[in-house]
Amino acid sequence: MPQSVDMSIQSSTPPARQNPGAACEECRRRKVRCDRQQPSCGLCLSSGVQCQVTTPRPPRGPKRGYLKALQARIATLEGTLLQQQQQQQQQQNQNGNGNTITISPSDSSIDGLTFNDQAPLTWDFPITTDEEATLQDLCRGPAPGTTSGASSLDGGSVQASTSPIQGFETPSDGVGFSDAVLGRKMSELSDGLDGINISNLMQADLDQLYFDRVHSFAPVLHQRRYFSWARNMAKTEAQTCLRHAMWTLAASVSAHYQNIGDSLYRYTRRALENLESKCVGLAMTEVEQVQAWLLLAIHEFMCVDFSRGWVSAGRAFRLIQLNWLQYSEGSDVSLAQTDWVDAEQKRRTFWLAYCLDRFVSVRNNSPMTFSEQNTIRLPSPEVEFQNEQPTLTGFLPEAITARDSISTSTFTECVVVATVIGRALSHRQQSMVDNIYLNESRDFYDRHEWVNTVLIQRMDVFSMNYPVALQEADPMLLFISMMWRTTVLYMYQLMKAVIHPTDEKRTALADYTRQSTIAAKEIVNLTNKLSQLNSFKVHPLTPIPLSLCAEFFVSYHELGDTYSKQLQDITEAMHGLMSFSNLGPGLGAYSR
Repeated sequence: MPQSVDMSIQSSTPPARQNPGAACEECRRRKVRCDRQQPSCGLCLSSGVQCQVTTPRPPRGPKRGYLKALQARIATLEGTLLQQQQQQQQQQNQNGNGNTITISPSDSSIDGLTFNDQAPLTWDFPITTDEEATLQDLCRGPAPGTTSGASSLDGGSVQASTSPIQGFETPSDGVGFSDAVLGRKMSELSDGLDGINISNLMQADLDQLYFDRVHSFAPVLHQRRYFSWARNMAKTEAQTCLRHAMWTLAASVSAHYQNIGDSLYRYTRRALENLESKCVGLAMTEVEQVQAWLLLAIHEFMCVDFSRGWVSAGRAFRLIQLNWLQYSEGSDVSLAQTDWVDAEQKRRTFWLAYCLDRFVSVRNNSPMTFSEQNTIRLPSPEVEFQNEQPTLTGFLPEAITARDSISTSTFTECVVVATVIGRALSHRQQSMVDNIYLNESRDFYDRHEWVNTVLIQRMDVFSMNYPVALQEADPMLLFISMMWRTTVLYMYQLMKAVIHPTDEKRTALADYTRQSTIAAKEIVNLTNKLSQLNSFKVHPLTPIPLSLCAEFFVSYHELGDTYSKQLQDITEAMHGLMSFSNLGPGLGAYSR
C-alpha cells in the first residue's frame, strides 16, 4: 500500500517549467520564452533561422572599479567642502563670532572646555546595484553616538564628525589628552586637525591608500590586527599616534589628500612628542610608538627635511635599543609561542629600522646604529604573515651565505642588500682608520675581496630569483636592484681611492672598472623604467642610489664618453622625483 501512495505522488508531480540551459539569442531578441531544445529550439526551427546560444553572459552591475572611483569622488568632494567650512570658520573667528576650542600644545587637560554640537553633514546618493553589499551598508545612516567635537594641537577649531557612513566606522582619537580622557568613549571626540575634520570615509580611504602604496616598502603591520584595534573605542595613545602617522604618509602619496598632509604631520609629531614626555621612567615602550616614529621619519625624508627625518629615525632606533629584549630572540623559539603575529610585527619593525639605518648611513657616511650580529630572525613571507600562518625563518648569516636560489620575500632581499652595503660602508670606515694609523694595506685588500665576493654572489642569486622583467615591474624590487648595482659602484670608488699609480694591485683595478661600468649602465636602464611606474608607488629612498650613481658619473667620467648622456638621464630622474620627494635635494649636503 505505501508503494502505491509513492507512485501516486510521483505521477502527480508537475513537469519542469522549462528545460535546463540558456535561452537562444533569437528568443532573447523577440522577448519570448525559449523551449531550449537542441540543436535548435522550436521558434528558430519554424522561423528558419540559426539557433545560437551564448553560454557566458556579461556580469551584471557596475563596471570594475566604478565603486572605488565613486568613493574617491566622494572623498574629494568631502575635502573640498571641509576646506570651505574651514575658511568660513576662520572668518567667523576673525569677526569674534566663532565657537571654537583651542588647546595649547603644553596643556594636556580639557577641564573647563565646552564642546559645541554642530549639524552633521550628510550624504544622500542612490546605490542601485547589489554587487557590493558592503557599500549599500554604508548608506543606512549614522551610528549612535558618532557625532562629536575634536581638539587641535595646533590651535585649530573643533567641529562635529561629518560622515554618517556606518561601514567605515572608526572611532576618533584623543591624542595627547590626560589618561582620564582615555576612559571616555573615543567616539565623543572627532579628529580635528587645524580645523579640518577627517570623516569616516576619508579615514577608510587613507587606510586603504596606506596598504596599497606604503605597506609594500614598510611591511610592518598586520592588516586584520590593525583594523581590529582601529575599531576599538579605547585605543592606546601609541596606537593613535601610529594611525595618524599612517594617514600622514598615505596623504603624502595621494593627490587627493595632500592638502591635509601638513596638518596631519604637525598633529602626529606633536602627539608623539607628548607621548614621549609621558613615557619617562617606563620600563617598556609599545611597538606602535616605534612604528609611528619610523613612518613619520620616512614622511619627513620625503616631504619635510632630511635632517629632521634622520633625527626622528634616530628616536625610533633608540627606542628599539632601549627595549632590546622585546625584539631579540634565541634559537630555541618555537612556533607555539603566545602570539606569533605580535612577535613577527616586532621583527619586521626592527628590520625596517635596520634597512633605514644602513641605506641612509651609506649616503652620509655616518656610523651605523645596528649591527648585523644579532639574534633576530628574518621576516616571514608576506602571505604567511597576513594569513597568520606561523613560519620559523632563519637568521641573517644563513641568508647571506646561502648560494642556492631559494625564493624569499622582497623584504628579506631588502635586508640582505642593506647588510652587504653596510659591510662596504664598514670597510670604507675601517680603511680610513688604517690610513690614519699607517696600518698595512694588505688587510684592506683581503676585506675588499671578501665583501666583493659576497656582493657578486648575492647579486647572482637575486637575479635568478627575480628576472629582469619582474624587477622592472615591482617598485620594491626595482629599488633593491638599483641598490645592488650602487654597491658595485661604491666598491669601485673605494678601490680607486686606495690604489696608487705604482701599486702592484693596479691590475686588479681593471676588473672593478669593468664591473662598475656595467653596473652604471644597468642603473641608467633601471632609472628609465621609473617613468613607467606610478610615481606615488616609487620607493621613497630611491634618490639614494640615484645620487650615488650621479656622483660616480661626475667623479669618474673618464670611464667612457657616454657618461654625460647617462648622467643626464640620472639627473632628469632625480628632478622628476623632486615633485614627490625632497630626499634628493637633502642628500646634496652629504656628497663625498
